[in-house]
Amino acid sequence: MLTGKIDTLLNKHAKKLKTLQFSMNLPKLNLSYEFSSTIAHQKFHSASVGKLMTTVLIFKAIEDRKLSLESKVDDYLEPSALNHLYDYQGVDYRDLVTIRHLLSHTSGVNDYFEGKTIDGTVFIDEIIGQPDKFWRPMDLIRFTQEKQKCISKPGEKFLYSDTGFVLLGLMIEKIYDQAFHRVLDDHILIPCEMENTGLCFYSDGFDPTEIAPLFVGKTDVHTFKSLSCDFSGGGLWTTTEDLQKFLRQLHSFQLISENSIEDMATFNQKFRQGIMYGLGMMQLRFEQFFFLLKSLPRLQGHLGVTGVHAWFDPITHATYVMNVGSMQDMANSFQILIQIVRMVEKE
Repeated sequence: MLTGKIDTLLNKHAKKLKTLQFSMNLPKLNLSYEFSSTIAHQKFHSASVGKLMTTVLIFKAIEDRKLSLESKVDDYLEPSALNHLYDYQGVDYRDLVTIRHLLSHTSGVNDYFEGKTIDGTVFIDEIIGQPDKFWRPMDLIRFTQEKQKCISKPGEKFLYSDTGFVLLGLMIEKIYDQAFHRVLDDHILIPCEMENTGLCFYSDGFDPTEIAPLFVGKTDVHTFKSLSCDFSGGGLWTTTEDLQKFLRQLHSFQLISENSIEDMATFNQKFRQGIMYGLGMMQLRFEQFFFLLKSLPRLQGHLGVTGVHAWFDPITHATYVMNVGSMQDMANSFQILIQIVRMVEKE
């Protein structure tokens, strides 16, 4: 039986991992499944899977005619938010940066989280070294303004940028004249009945002690105030059950239109080998990991740096959600996902 095989697999992996949460929904088999190595409905940090929700809010604003993919970022944000971000080879290109550029990570802006810095500063060291520091969105922008260089003119290069997604979050606040977490509530969390999801440090009910372990290197940071460094780049707490609700609503066009989903699914940029990037959404191409995986479906959704997965099969409508809570266990998370998807495909 499929669920028995998956139970065996997950229990085996759970012995080696800091935490493990997994769920799937398989409409063709009329099967839903959930697993947690800790407690049922364990809350965990979404990491960059939250970028999917930021992207949905942007497309919602586009459908509400508040902006377009070609809207210039400079028309919406205060000048101080863009100072020095787009200075490239002596020219400031801020007036050319569009929403499309930010969603596709081609605006040229650097990445505060993992990007190269002028002075050799490593942002992850700041998270660990200053656990009580609260990072406001403009603090994150200033990190890039002061410590990093623009990598190209807008539209010339792909660089995955959390800085760019913080800019999108600030734009959402400007457009809706509300705090980002309130817009998130109104347009995603409440409509999807995601009662166990919110923006860490901002939404009501946030309790860091309820979140699963979250390891950066050997340090568990899940209760650190410095985890406020994500914001609209993925700073949510959530559960596998809530992410399942979100994926189902998203891909049944209840949140945004089919045309918007098609725009998100223009996978023109290479994120990593086997992972393509569209507009705020990723696509897995398992055959590029290993040629014998060519029969597996091309899933779309998003990945988080701490081994958080949220994937949807546009053909069968199967959904897969997982969390392993550790940057060092990303490879293990992919091994689990591949093994499970292979099992499902054999049914």
